[in-house]
Amino acid sequence: MKRKSTSLEIRAPKKAVEAVLKDAPGFITNWPYVVRVSMKKGLTAEIMLPRFVFKFRDVYRFEYHSDYNSHIYEGNGKKSHVTLVVTLKEWQRDVNAVLELSYKGKGEFWLGKTLQDFVDRIGNVLKELSENRPPEQVPAEHEKIAEHVDFSDPMSVANFLAKSRMVHSGLHIVSRGGFFDLIAELRAGVSDRVIYISGITGDGLKAFKVLLSGSRIMAIEYRDPEGVQAVKVNGENDAKLAGEIASRVEGAFTINVWVPVGVSE
Repeated sequence: MKRKSTSLEIRAPKKAVEAVLKDAPGFITNWPYVVRVSMKKGLTAEIMLPRFVFKFRDVYRFEYHSDYNSHIYEGNGKKSHVTLVVTLKEWQRDVNAVLELSYKGKGEFWLGKTLQDFVDRIGNVLKELSENRPPEQVPAEHEKIAEHVDFSDPMSVANFLAKSRMVHSGLHIVSRGGFFDLIAELRAGVSDRVIYISGITGDGLKAFKVLLSGSRIMAIEYRDPEGVQAVKVNGENDAKLAGEIASRVEGAFTINVWVPVGVSE
């Protein structure tokens, strides 16, 4: 088993660092060498570690554990096993974080430098996410951010995504009439009330965007070879049209899920 470690100072409150670490899907999504993250059947991540002309690629099913000051991410793959342990120590204003990465399996004797780079860059991700994490917001502020989103105005979507973070990415099959089943599945892994979901098929012929507050659709857009339909929901008639648009979504989509983290200007 190969072990590599790094330590760093994070200029953020311990509470902010822990908030990043406890959001395992969001944290792992931002790791280097992560190709894809899915919550469809638990938390899985596909990781591709480069070494010269070779690429050591595996899909890991992650389990997250924590105690008083340690956070553990244990990933079991078909060809290898990877574990990250993050231990925190709080100083007066800053936090000292020690990250230890263990790897066992295919290519472990060739991956020394790659694994050191992997854990160093994970540490940098933790530092950046923690130091740039905005203060905790009340749900009403997230609702306010979402109210400005209108899919007919690309800038409103860009502004929303600029103040959001991705918490999930993966391939999903949407059966006929199964759009709301998909939403329920995605919501099971996200605690935030306001979420933005986008999806596109592999051939690019079908795509959708939907903004939700709880189970309520705030705005939706669907594109297929027949054209584009979109609505921003402001009343009962809009809500009915949104449901009709949602019922058209069908196929295999690569889906991304975002949640707001900042206050709109």
